[in-house]
Amino acid sequence: EVTFAGLPGVESTRVGYTGGTAPDPTYRSVCGGDGHTEALKIDFDPARITYEELLEVFFKEHMPTRRAKEQYKSAVWTHSAAQAEAFQRKLAEAEGELGLKFVTDAAEAGEWYDAEEYHQKYLDKMGKGGRFGWF
Repeated sequence: EVTFAGLPGVESTRVGYTGGTAPDPTYRSVCGGDGHTEALKIDFDPARITYEELLEVFFKEHMPTRRAKEQYKSAVWTHSAAQAEAFQRKLAEAEGELGLKFVTDAAEAGEWYDAEEYHQKYLDKMGKGGRFGWF
């Protein structure tokens, strides 16, 4: 969240849950395996930053080479055929540049549920804004 929120053209970010079928997921239900994945929703101005530029940042900051459980899986949910095609192009470029096989899933965006407020801007709240751990 921290990395994307600081990019020019990104208007807002929200953490939440998507990809599952359980209604009204919570952190507890997602941890319990309800099928949802913890995710980041990014609202951006395409005149200032493109979807492709966001994908470049995603693949620079996130290098998924092993499959994780559903809650933490690496995934991108797209909102159009153009976004799905851009994802496949950027995925192939990232894998080619690094010589690695990524395990990032792509799917059409479905229902989004905001995570609980205490999860929003979590690193900022914990005094760990900026680069942290895997970022």
